[in-house]
Amino acid sequence: MPYDIEEIGNRIRQLRRDQGITQAQMAMKLNISDRHLRRIEAGEKGPSIDILVEIASLFNVSLDYIIMDKQPQSDLKKKLRALIQGLSELAEEL
Repeated sequence: MPYDIEEIGNRIRQLRRDQGITQAQMAMKLNISDRHLRRIEAGEKGPSIDILVEIASLFNVSLDYIIMDKQPQSDLKKKLRALIQGLSELAEEL
């Protein structure tokens, strides 16, 4: 999977929006300009590793998620358990 700065920017934007944080607020927390953050979110500029680490910490997500869209194992296990439960309930109805 290639390093795709547009997709990384999209994930960062979505994380920020999900938390209800403005670009200006997030830029201040990261100690960067809001213009710099806009360019990152637009996929025009890739964030430095330092910024990536701070973003991961700020939103309590892994770098794997931000960079490669990999979900944490615990989330995948929860989804799998829910799927198994749903299939079990469906099998009982048959």
